[in-house]
Amino acid sequence: MRAVIMVVGSALALAACGSEPDEPKTADEVVAAADKLVKPRPGLYRSSAEIVDFDIPGVAPDQAARMREMAAGLQGQERTQCLTQDQADEGFRRIVRGLGEGDDGVSCEFSQFDAQGSDLDAKLTCSGPGDASSDMTIDGTVEAESSRMRMEMRQKSAAIPGGEMRMTMQVVSERVGECP
Repeated sequence: MRAVIMVVGSALALAACGSEPDEPKTADEVVAAADKLVKPRPGLYRSSAEIVDFDIPGVAPDQAARMREMAAGLQGQERTQCLTQDQADEGFRRIVRGLGEGDDGVSCEFSQFDAQGSDLDAKLTCSGPGDASSDMTIDGTVEAESSRMRMEMRQKSAAIPGGEMRMTMQVVSERVGECP
């Protein structure tokens, strides 16, 4: 679950320009599309996540409640990050390339990208350690000083009681000032 949550966090900035659904994109195509996005302004950003839906089919109610509580620990925690001028100039290229190359044993393949103005939609499939796999959809808006995204994730793994978990999150990020 930790690895997938890291993917969700990294995926906050993802989008690319018009493509057909279910057609895998090469790393170069994804990076080229990411380069077309509005670049963020440098500064201090605050992000928060809210779990909208959480389901573990086939799990005993007490086990499901414990897992929901663990996932709920992600809610309401505001995180701040300083985005330097160099990072802002790079735009979303580093994040997109990093997801394709994998981190902590997780690698992702993008099958759909659509960015119209500041609106975005993306679909990706990720695989990780222990035969874990995740399908994610991301839709929302990305602007120079903020983003708002809804992410739906279905993760399958032998490590998950019942073998599958479904979660929907709303993630908001906004520029709150200059870096300290």
